[in-house]
Amino acid sequence: MYIYAEYLILENIIINYIILYVTGRFTRTDTNKIRLSLASLIGALYTLVVFFPSLKFMVNVIVKLAISVLIIIVAYNPSRMYSFLKLFVTFYVVSFAFAGAALALFYFIDIEAFVQGGIFYIKSLPIGKFPLKTLVVAVVLSSILLKFSWGYIQSIMSRDKAFIPISISLNNKVVELMALMDTGNSLKDPISDTPVIVAEFYAIKELLPKNVQNIFLKYSENNLEIITDIMSKATQDIKFRLIPFKSLGSENGMMLGFKPDNVILKDEDEKILSNIVVGIYNNTLSSDNKYMALLHPEILK
Repeated sequence: MYIYAEYLILENIIINYIILYVTGRFTRTDTNKIRLSLASLIGALYTLVVFFPSLKFMVNVIVKLAISVLIIIVAYNPSRMYSFLKLFVTFYVVSFAFAGAALALFYFIDIEAFVQGGIFYIKSLPIGKFPLKTLVVAVVLSSILLKFSWGYIQSIMSRDKAFIPISISLNNKVVELMALMDTGNSLKDPISDTPVIVAEFYAIKELLPKNVQNIFLKYSENNLEIITDIMSKATQDIKFRLIPFKSLGSENGMMLGFKPDNVILKDEDEKILSNIVVGIYNNTLSSDNKYMALLHPEILK
């Protein structure tokens, strides 16, 4: 039996690229095609060590983990340990999902498989040369499985990550508060289609002009009197927005918001948002005061 190295390397580059691409999408990590291609090539070249008896020592667990670390660094260059661990774990989860889907297909379509000399064979072909159609179907099936299960996995593994400390800046003033990532928050500025962060008035009142603060202190909740009074006193120092919303007991509510200079998400990877609107909620969002703002889910994309 002959194995053409160029075909084996090409197939492994394709597989590695797909796995790394999906890993980046699930972890929302930015990279580029050159990095992904180079990392895929490193992984593909490593598979050739099985054909060299003198390099047998390179197939142990420690070396495999070291190669995986190198691949992650080359592909994404994570700046923090948490980011690296998230990428590393996701990389293996995606890899196992792809491999499991492929092996399941072999079982269901009744392809004969056996192990000889430590190498997995399918109809006398090494696993690296299984049919391309099977690879494509395995990728599609595993991607669908991961897509529908990833949200649940993340919710279990990182429930505490739903809380993200943020800072809001406006006219050289800054306030810091804890925010909750709220998948139910779909508010957007109707004019610019910009996502809206809903924040409690008392948490951000220092950003507002004194005359605006006094109006919010006068009324207990958002209503037409607040909006009319504030808009009549609006200045160039703050850009107000009118944000329509629907809630229980209020089918046609109106919330007042403003465009800050920026909002910083102080998560594991600090993100600075400039195209954002902050909606002012003149009440409390949390009964136990664990958070004072609701984040729009789109701001992490």
